[in-house]
Amino acid sequence: MRVPLRAFALLFLSAAGLAAAAKPDWLSGDAAAYPKSAYVLGIGEGPTQDKAADKARAEIAKVFGTALTANTVVNASASIDASGSSESQYVSDDVRTSTAKFLEDVEVAQYWTDETGSVHALAVLDRGHALKTLADKIAEIDRDFSANAADLDKAEGKFSALRAALKLQQGAKSRRRLNADYRILNPDGKGVPAADSAHEALSRARRAVSALTVSVAASGEHAERMGARMIDALGYYGLKAVERGGKPDVVIELQGAAQPLPIENLTWFSAQGTVSVKMSYGSTGEVFKRFDESGEGSSGDPGQAVPAALIRLTDRAAVRAYQVLTSPTTLDD
Repeated sequence: MRVPLRAFALLFLSAAGLAAAAKPDWLSGDAAAYPKSAYVLGIGEGPTQDKAADKARAEIAKVFGTALTANTVVNASASIDASGSSESQYVSDDVRTSTAKFLEDVEVAQYWTDETGSVHALAVLDRGHALKTLADKIAEIDRDFSANAADLDKAEGKFSALRAALKLQQGAKSRRRLNADYRILNPDGKGVPAADSAHEALSRARRAVSALTVSVAASGEHAERMGARMIDALGYYGLKAVERGGKPDVVIELQGAAQPLPIENLTWFSAQGTVSVKMSYGSTGEVFKRFDESGEGSSGDPGQAVPAALIRLTDRAAVRAYQVLTSPTTLDD
């Protein structure tokens, strides 16, 4: 059977028309089946469905300022600054875990392949479900906040008050971040209000943190930079740290030494060193903790390899010093 050329042309035009009609509405950013009042939408494009889906999920994550990996697990890190990451970031871990929990509920609802073979994906996040997840976490933080406020009221010494105060501040910080996500998801833009008593509790916490002073004294190679780094790092955790002098509650002494490692290439230079730390009570001079941090650090500048190693080790020492100061084993005089 022979089919006239005109019939082939009509069939081709008809198929093209169907393809054009099949173009989904969500490519424009709006989807009738997933209204923005009830869903957060993300659209991604890639050579495969997996690639397109990853990009679509990442678009939703951007709404919350969070990086999303291919398997929808949030990957975030907090650092003291660009050159030294803290290894003990449970303050942000709490927020990260909660944010990851509702981002894991992101679903890829539809795919569409265009005429070039490129795949487009629509990812959706149910606002109602995510809001409930956030509300539950905020309620949990509020319960912990009340318990920590009670501990602060009962605290009889500076260290016990510090522990409760820092927990209050950390809880408030986590709550603010979660509440920011809640406002983003909530169609009316409102968050979950905190109790009136929370503001007074935070004021008491700030006074308790300020009441404990940490003095820092550094010696050895690059002592000035190490001392300043330790002060900045402890300040990042909310502790009031100053250079040696006055009558501090705690004295932290650190001594560093490092030496360059053999050069393996001319683009990256490394050094290995140790920072030794001694912590004592300012009132009595009694040493209550000693520890060393050893390891390597690198820099693209051969003259900066040694200080880079010492700064990295100072960051690690600051984490441990903070943990010691907030440990129940550190007792008031």
